[in-house]
Amino acid sequence: MSDVTIFRDKLLSLAKQKKLKDIEDIIKSDDFFKSLDKICYVISKLDMQILEKNEVDFNYIQDINLKISRALAKNYFTMYYVNMETGEYVGYSSSDDYKSLNIQENGHDFFNDVRHNIEKVIYPEDKEYMLNNFNKTKVIEKTKNGKAYELVYRLVINKVPRYVCLKALKLTNDDTNIIIGVTNIDEQAKKEIEYKKAIQENATYTNIALALVRNYFLLYYVDMSDGSYIRYSIDTENQTLTETDRGSDFFADSRKNAKIYLVEEDQEKFINALLNKEKLLKDISNGKTLKLTYQQIIDNVAVYVQLTSLTMTNDSSHVLFAVSNIDDQMRKEQEYSEKLNAEKIIARTDGLTGKLNKYSYNELERKINKNIENGTLDDFSIIVCDLNNLKLVNDTLGHEAGDEYIKDGANLLQKHFKNSSVFRIGGDEFAIIIDNSEFYIRDFLLERLNKENHQNKKLGRVTLAIGMSDFDKKTDTSLAQVFKRADDKMYQYKKEFKGE
Repeated sequence: MSDVTIFRDKLLSLAKQKKLKDIEDIIKSDDFFKSLDKICYVISKLDMQILEKNEVDFNYIQDINLKISRALAKNYFTMYYVNMETGEYVGYSSSDDYKSLNIQENGHDFFNDVRHNIEKVIYPEDKEYMLNNFNKTKVIEKTKNGKAYELVYRLVINKVPRYVCLKALKLTNDDTNIIIGVTNIDEQAKKEIEYKKAIQENATYTNIALALVRNYFLLYYVDMSDGSYIRYSIDTENQTLTETDRGSDFFADSRKNAKIYLVEEDQEKFINALLNKEKLLKDISNGKTLKLTYQQIIDNVAVYVQLTSLTMTNDSSHVLFAVSNIDDQMRKEQEYSEKLNAEKIIARTDGLTGKLNKYSYNELERKINKNIENGTLDDFSIIVCDLNNLKLVNDTLGHEAGDEYIKDGANLLQKHFKNSSVFRIGGDEFAIIIDNSEFYIRDFLLERLNKENHQNKKLGRVTLAIGMSDFDKKTDTSLAQVFKRADDKMYQYKKEFKGE
């Protein structure tokens, strides 16, 4: 059973004990583990506590989590770590748009600098709102007891107002420092101005990293110089980013685990992607992101996941590899693709006979002509057929009988050319392109069809006029030329067949 399943079961058990039906429904929802807001809300309602790390390894854990936070802070315009007593602050900005505002990232009086920045970069209609609501007194008041303080306003970037969301959070058990993050929510805000409140309480360095992770359920912190790594996952009891494993060679271990935990058809793709560490590091250094989609066995079920590389700010020797569950997304895409393919099949199929239609023939003709032009086409033949006496059947027996007569003619062709495509290219006209193993026995198959055609004439069944021509690489420059010769032979056949 996976960590996620165990954690969900624990939460459900606690909710049932407390008789919180609404909390049970939230835990059971499909997007529960994709929404940190929901997770934090449930934990707070169930009175679960987030545990701090041991003091002995606090600095080490803090350092790594800070690096992870920086790497994942690409989802933010900027982030600030602020000492509320001294006013000193350090900022980390990942957005070129934000950097274009020329806002100081480090300083000694954060809120004094904020007042100057509000006058300089805030949309005029939002300046008074920000001056009244984003100051030291207000932030201290709103973030006490571990609550998050959230403000939505507009920045003027390249002369265009853009909605952003500022979130301020006090570190757990720390009245001195707060973390402030600014995210670009312009697209969402234009659709919906009302936003949910973010993290309510229990914000530690680990929780900040976890908040930024969002949809990832595994993180690998890899030293690219020697391949050593630390694996992090969601703590099943405390909902924190927790170290779960260490190793000396991420790439070797990943290739080995691929043969155990990945579906067989994805193993080679995954192993090849992580085979050349030097090339991978070079690509990442050049700004390329590894995104590898594959199926992993989780609880005996094949689940689509995606491995993504995240660069570490100011730390080129390490790379963060994050694994996210994209199974729902992939299943929906597959369902859409299957529907699309079904629609394509319908569009290319003749509704009466079930054979390929004129649209399909024209597509193949364009492809063949291109290959003729490129000199890459192998030998092929074309058979052109026309139903005999269709008008007589329609006039004497009715159009329903005529439709059955057309279907009988199509089936007669497919009966003798089982491995070739039969096209209905007109009301009573058919064509067959022979370019596979049947090409070498085409004369035999045509003669067999001709014999049944004559038998049908005697029995009053469906008959066809038939003409066949082979592609000549030396003279033919298009399919139409081969078709013309077959068509001429078909009319000659019809004349002789009727005269018998």
